Amino acid sequence: MDKVKDEYFIIGKNTVLEALRAHYPVKSLILDEDIDKKDGIIRNIFSLADRNGIQIYFRDKSWFDRRFKTTNHQGVVAIGGSFVYADINELKIKKDSIFLILDRIQDPHNLGAIIRTAEGAGVKDVFIQKKESCEVTETVMTVSSGAVFHMRIYKVANIIQVIRYLKEKGVWIIGTDVDAKENYFDVEYSHHPFAVVVGNEGEGVRSGILKECDHVVKIPMFGKVNSLNVSVATGIVLFKIIEEKLKNGELQ
Repeated sequence: MDKVKDEYFIIGKNTVLEALRAHYPVKSLILDEDIDKKDGIIRNIFSLADRNGIQIYFRDKSWFDRRFKTTNHQGVVAIGGSFVYADINELKIKKDSIFLILDRIQDPHNLGAIIRTAEGAGVKDVFIQKKESCEVTETVMTVSSGAVFHMRIYKVANIIQVIRYLKEKGVWIIGTDVDAKENYFDVEYSHHPFAVVVGNEGEGVRSGILKECDHVVKIPMFGKVNSLNVSVATGIVLFKIIEEKLKNGELQ
């Protein structure tokens, strides 16, 4: 797991652009001195940096290759402040809300991919557990392609307490488990806010958490490999909910 820091390198032009768009606390930018200034994304980065008074520094390509040799830096790096987690007391629940609850997701690449998928499905609120879970790191920021900057992420001590709180507010909880008896497409995802619970890459959602769910569903598998990457599985369930809510006129 990446170490959580007070200052982050935000790497890659799309990730940096989304950080700027979301008003993430960017302290400065470092660009390749030979960067293509006609590139649309680069032009937007310059514009937003100028608008917000963010200093831009230039370095040659060898500097980027030395510092970020294992990452596709694209000659664009921002230095940003620490990631600020949301306060659950500010959580807003609407009839068409979709929430995501992550039980002990530990791989930053998986967390980043999940967040990118969830943001694409219109999810605004993601809950992660404080212990035994990956936090938002540089890797998560990069893999999410900047989607993390458009999310409210809550770091909570007890997932079961969060589920019970959401249920009191009228949210239906959908747990996921490879051994579930109910298929994900058999649930009627309409006229209620929903929260989807996905679990650890190896062990899945813990049994105590599954007992708190209104439905526990599986994605039926027909190949020789009996499991999907957690980000893929998350996307399948989330977009099924979106499909149903669109059909019911709950989403525009």
